[in-house]
Amino acid sequence: MRTQPSFDFSAPNSKTSPSSRCTKIKQICKNQLRFIGPGLVASVAYCDPGNWATDLGAGSSHGYAHLFVILSASVMASVLQVLATRLGYITGQDLAQHCRERFYDRPKRKLLWRWGVLYPLYFLCEGGIIFTDLAELLGSAIALHMLFPRLPLFVGVLLTSMDVFVVLAFFSSYPDVSNKHRKSMHFFEVFVAFLIFIVVIFFIILLVSVKPEWGKTFEGFVPNRRMIVNGGLYVSVSLIGATVMPHSIFLGSKVAIPERLRSIPVHPGKTLPENSQSVHLDEMDKDLVTGHFSSINKAPDIESRCELDVCNLEATVVSVKRTKTHLAHASFDIIASLLTLALPVNASILIVASATFYYGSDPGVKKNESLDLQSAYELLGSQVGPMAGYLFAIALLIAGQAASITVTLAGQIVSEGFLEWRTRPVIRRLVTRMIGIVPSAAVAGAAGLQGVDHLLVGSQVGLSLVLPFVLAPLIIFTSDPEIMRVKSHNTELVRIEPAQIRPHFEVPEELVHYQATNKKNMKKEAHTSAIGPTVSFANGRMMKVITWLIFALCSVSNIYAIVQLSQGQQ
Repeated sequence: MRTQPSFDFSAPNSKTSPSSRCTKIKQICKNQLRFIGPGLVASVAYCDPGNWATDLGAGSSHGYAHLFVILSASVMASVLQVLATRLGYITGQDLAQHCRERFYDRPKRKLLWRWGVLYPLYFLCEGGIIFTDLAELLGSAIALHMLFPRLPLFVGVLLTSMDVFVVLAFFSSYPDVSNKHRKSMHFFEVFVAFLIFIVVIFFIILLVSVKPEWGKTFEGFVPNRRMIVNGGLYVSVSLIGATVMPHSIFLGSKVAIPERLRSIPVHPGKTLPENSQSVHLDEMDKDLVTGHFSSINKAPDIESRCELDVCNLEATVVSVKRTKTHLAHASFDIIASLLTLALPVNASILIVASATFYYGSDPGVKKNESLDLQSAYELLGSQVGPMAGYLFAIALLIAGQAASITVTLAGQIVSEGFLEWRTRPVIRRLVTRMIGIVPSAAVAGAAGLQGVDHLLVGSQVGLSLVLPFVLAPLIIFTSDPEIMRVKSHNTELVRIEPAQIRPHFEVPEELVHYQATNKKNMKKEAHTSAIGPTVSFANGRMMKVITWLIFALCSVSNIYAIVQLSQGQQ
């Protein structure tokens, strides 16, 4: 009597011997190396000139008091970037695409949803891109003016905007989710990493040069009253707006899509052990399963094909397990990059400003006064030395250019996702760059150096006003089990007796039935989860509480900032 296939929803048994632990650790580290990149790209967004202006203003006017705000904002940014990464990898779509999918083609009142929700949301996000681009271009132009004093500010804006041609020339495919441009993707990430490491090295040199009082410095990482009094709350709001970048969330959800874990190789000729009674059908893609079973049915040599196909199925990595592994590595990359690169750079800017200007001994420097970038450059050169001023200017230029490249890419992602703007990358990126160049050059020519720094800080407040409208969809989508799910076939066991296959090279009817059922339900896959169970990767209760608290904090801070601005207070 033939043994019937049985289905077991327990996880496969796996035993790891102590001798293989070292190999496993090496493999984990090797896998982690493949994930280095998205976190570095994200960290660049948190070291832009807008951060510099806000951090300098906070340090020169309030000392080390706002270091705790920078730390808190960096942790908040890490949480949000991880959410964006999870959304992109699990669903295969970025945040902008999800917004269009949710609001563009609603069952009822389509026009109301499109013009009342989708398009206003797009214009807000595009406004955030313009605010960010404004800060990057103006900051880079100021840096050029520091290095070349005779260069007009608006000419500096035009020169720094040429970075778009660097993107078009070398990184036209980034961020591409296909494997075809994988080398270009890694090269771009290495290029960005090189720029951010230069900035870090320069600030290490500056910290050594200014010699801050480290006791007072570490006290600044503890909550204190000075964060909110005497205009400190407005500065705190600016720091949150400067640190948590809306465009980085869109970019993070896009760069998380490419698969970075390599597939397990299949070795032809591998057969099942003689005593093998079961085969794990680990997280089979529908087309993979159908293709393999079809080859079994049509192959002249059923035995060899069946054995090879079973090995192929075993070599298919468990989708749920693979997703968990991928998210663990990607999350570690994001958190490590932001807390070891972006946080130290922002904290270093504030520490340098505090040590040099707030606690400095120069009688010409007024205490409790917010300094702009140009004044900071001049005072660093006079108090610490000309080399410190040049290091400051070069680091500002590099940070501005690196961040400007990421803003250009984020603008492309926003326009593509919300509007499905399908055109050549050259035209699309030139248009998105022009949106930022025109107001930047106009402001630089009209306001001059005196008004540019105030505009930079104001742009960060503007970003904080846009931020809740980006956070709300991100939190909603990542909390939705229908969106954040992975189909789980890895728990299914199909028992196959060798006698069932070898005597007459016949495939068990149950496998043929499984194939037919699989084909029948493939068309329903996009609308139903009837084919097998699913595993939800949606936010848990604690994560929902944390993310909505972040949303509430940003919203309340924004209301206060609007009140302050309406009263003419800063």
